[in-house]
Amino acid sequence: MSAVKRTAVAAVAAAAVFLPATAASAQGTEIPEEGWEYSEQWDFVRDEFTAEAQADTEALLAEHFEDRTFTSGLESVRLQNYFIDGVNETPVQRKFRADFYVEETGEGFETALYLPGGVTPGIQDVSDGGEFDMHYLLHCRESDTKCKERTLADGTVVAYTTDGTYVEAAAFFPDGSAGWTWWGEGEDGSLPSAKDIAAFVADFDTEPVWHALEND
Repeated sequence: MSAVKRTAVAAVAAAAVFLPATAASAQGTEIPEEGWEYSEQWDFVRDEFTAEAQADTEALLAEHFEDRTFTSGLESVRLQNYFIDGVNETPVQRKFRADFYVEETGEGFETALYLPGGVTPGIQDVSDGGEFDMHYLLHCRESDTKCKERTLADGTVVAYTTDGTYVEAAAFFPDGSAGWTWWGEGEDGSLPSAKDIAAFVADFDTEPVWHALEND
């Protein structure tokens, strides 16, 4: 994990988060708490920053899951999550997304790196059938068997949900950015443990999305 991201601290003022220069030199950048306006620069765009994220993710997969062979289904790309307030197309969340599958078992999964802005850390409990708040990346459903979160020594919040057929996990870093994955079981029921997948996302480096923001 880069020293740049690890030393960045988010400061909340009114409705915006102001990031210091240590967050990928994005000095003075105002991060809208409720989410971003739509941008063509984040609408299915690939560049040197998404390529960096793709290479980083592939290296992490090889490090964490040595017994699996991964193939990319969707190479890292800038995307936006719409309707996060449940009503309006914007504001949006900004992310890099990449999809993979495991050749041996047929497991499939998505990964994402999120900028802060419109993202609420932790897990929303909807096990009582309540309305989904899409500012949360994780939701604990009635069908889930485990929904857990913990805070690491550096302040990173790592959380996951699972029903035994999938694991959805996210790491919410001190600078406001987040790493996320949804991992579904293979044809033979193969699935890494929730703890292993949570450890994987905790090692995500979100520096590429900061670099993208800095260069927009």
